[in-house]
Amino acid sequence: MQSTTTATPALLVKVPLRNTSFVGRQELLGAVEEQLGAQDTAAVLPHALHGMGGVGKSQLALEYVYRHQHEYSVICWIPAEHESLIESSLAALAAKFGITPAGHSSFGVPAADPAVPAVLEALRTGVPHGNWLLVFDNAQDIEAVRRYFPANGPGKVIVTSRNRAWERVATPLPVSVFERQESVELLQKRSPDLTAGEAGRLAEVLGDLPLAVEQAGAWRAVTGMLVDEYLDLLAERSPEILELDPAPDYPASVAAAWDISLERVERNNPGARQLLDIFAAMAPEPIPRSMLRGGRGITLTPEIDPLLAESMRLNRAIRDLSEFSLIKVDPRSDTVQMHRLLQTVLLAKSSPQKRERMRDAAHRLLSAARPGAYASSIEWPAYQALLPHVLTSRAVTSTDAGVRELVHDSVWFLYCRGDHRGAADFARQVWSAWLAASGEEDIHVVRIRKSLSFLLRQIGDVHESIPLSEKALEISRRIEADPADVIDSLCELADARRYEGRVEEARELGEQAAGLARSRFGADDPLALRAVHSWGVDLRLCGRFAEALPLDQECARLRDLLFGPASFLSLNSLNAVAIDMREGGDYHGAWDFQEDVYRKARAALGEKHPLTLRIARNLAVCRRRAGALAEGAELAEETLRRFQDRYWPGHFDALQTAAGVSVDLRLAGNLDASRELAEETSRSFARGLGENHVHTLAVRADLAATLRALNALDAAQELEDDVAGRLAGTVGSRHVTALTVAIGRANTAYARLDFDRAREIDAANVPLLAEVAGAEHPLTLSCTANLSLDLRLLGHGAEADVLRDSAVEGFSRVLEPNHPWLLAARQGRRIECDTAPMPL
Repeated sequence: MQSTTTATPALLVKVPLRNTSFVGRQELLGAVEEQLGAQDTAAVLPHALHGMGGVGKSQLALEYVYRHQHEYSVICWIPAEHESLIESSLAALAAKFGITPAGHSSFGVPAADPAVPAVLEALRTGVPHGNWLLVFDNAQDIEAVRRYFPANGPGKVIVTSRNRAWERVATPLPVSVFERQESVELLQKRSPDLTAGEAGRLAEVLGDLPLAVEQAGAWRAVTGMLVDEYLDLLAERSPEILELDPAPDYPASVAAAWDISLERVERNNPGARQLLDIFAAMAPEPIPRSMLRGGRGITLTPEIDPLLAESMRLNRAIRDLSEFSLIKVDPRSDTVQMHRLLQTVLLAKSSPQKRERMRDAAHRLLSAARPGAYASSIEWPAYQALLPHVLTSRAVTSTDAGVRELVHDSVWFLYCRGDHRGAADFARQVWSAWLAASGEEDIHVVRIRKSLSFLLRQIGDVHESIPLSEKALEISRRIEADPADVIDSLCELADARRYEGRVEEARELGEQAAGLARSRFGADDPLALRAVHSWGVDLRLCGRFAEALPLDQECARLRDLLFGPASFLSLNSLNAVAIDMREGGDYHGAWDFQEDVYRKARAALGEKHPLTLRIARNLAVCRRRAGALAEGAELAEETLRRFQDRYWPGHFDALQTAAGVSVDLRLAGNLDASRELAEETSRSFARGLGENHVHTLAVRADLAATLRALNALDAAQELEDDVAGRLAGTVGSRHVTALTVAIGRANTAYARLDFDRAREIDAANVPLLAEVAGAEHPLTLSCTANLSLDLRLLGHGAEADVLRDSAVEGFSRVLEPNHPWLLAARQGRRIECDTAPMPL
């Protein structure tokens, strides 16, 4: 064995309750132990039944866990049919470890939950637990599941699967039906009065399939029915099972055994029987009992409604189903679960009309269990528990308003949790289904259209998203939608216009939306806060930071009160405040503020969550602007790697981060790398946003600074002149980005020894910067210091001294004593400024 037995059993994470009826399988259990001793991974696969369930793969793995729990420090059971289930289990393991989602990861897993890479890294390194066991149960997709293996870690992995292809990548352990004696043992364990001969006859008819044997044993334990009578019942029902169309791919014996129990439950507790049909419409994953308790007050069927209305009746129904092994109850997690094979049987036996009724009932139960705010990480476990059932039950097909609201919230839960691609894919599926069912003027269709448009932009599909936003506002106005929907449509179109580079139009739309929302619903209404936040984004892109700052500060304060300090929305507003402070000239204050925001985001969301990474990107710029060049560069490079790992190098978040890294490389003297990165970033922005977008032009302005440092002055001047002309035609020549570009153009003229041209540009720029940014903004002071150098070389020494002293005194008030710009002003060196693309 790979580990030493200890007195303390393993920490069990999400491990199901032990099967107290487990029998036999001694050779197989020994084989699992032997294979794990020789290999890191063992695959428990079906052997004789062509991949069908019911042979006891999971139960074998579970029994191994309990028999060997003293040989491991931690054991985690991971339902592996869907990646979202894998991630939720690993996140639970991270919580048990006490791991905050931080630290570096060597896995490159683009996980939606930021705790996942952190816990995989902890497993790989063996800290805090070095002797672990992971059980990936029902792992069908080999490549998807293997990405979550902690490669080269000090632990072991068991996989259970119906997919025989696992034999190629793991040591296989085929599991067949019971040996006859094992079937007899189980039946006698459940019914001690059975003779070996009676149990053997029963086992033979059941084909020794463990699941069928367990079902028959449960029936016999409850009813005490004579074996001959039970065999007669099986014989009666088996032909009916074989006549199902399509024919089942499981033995008729297991369906017949279930059929007998189902008939008994239906006779004694019709509501409990109907609950099973509802469960069959959901995923074969744990179903929160809270979902059933939350159904009080909704109307499903005359038989089920009394169960939902009274907890004692509901508990009795659950107990009746559990007695016949139709469901498994886990009191620790307060869930119930149905075997996927029973689900298959129930669905096969139901008419299309009945399946539709039960699916509709499942949808209404899910709707009644709808969690709270999707942006709150506190609610994420509840959304995660419902998500498999939302997907499997095809809740997207429902036209019920409450169900559609749950589906829509589930889309946004995926986004807020960090799964942008998954959210966009789900939103597209939802939009297509709702559009076909209800038409474009249905308000739910309008809303999901806007969500899809937003999410498409988050994954880089800008051109597809714009018409969706435009159409949403047009429809909202045409159908005279509720004011809240019109306001939301205005915000959505403003967001789209930002990606098009039409920033003034976006600002006008944002201001209109914020004004309508605040006057109609009040300043503290969530929709008003959403509109105000959007307006603040518009103002920043227009360079109006002083106007954005009080809006964002108030929005952050109110979101904190409404949603709490750890909310995605609250943290997003705090991030906006830091940008306003920094671009407004308070470099050191913004740095201090953003460090605190970054700490909060890492604690609440994890170090790899997209919002945390955006906050980190802005913090890196804050550090650079405050003079902490090395610290800023280190964080920017790390953030760029993480964005590229999560998405791809051309994703907008990665590009905005790369723009900052190119500046850091120039300041560190790595000019060739700076030029190469800036050129590629500029090309990518141009492809995604267009040649004239302010982001494309800002990166080219910074590229010109690198070219100037490389003494490629002709190329720098040509590039800067082109950027200045394009900015004048889009955001205007008084935009702060245009004025920053002017500082660079003067520096190029100075480097070319054209001091008259440098003085002309700087002299015109200083008063404009003073008016637009403020007289003591570091940009204004930098331009003033540069102008003093122009004048000195033109022979105006006295005037140059006055301007230099003014710049030094101003810098001394707003910058730290060792800031590079202050030192440059004192030493008579040109100051190079840079841009930072604003979040869209």
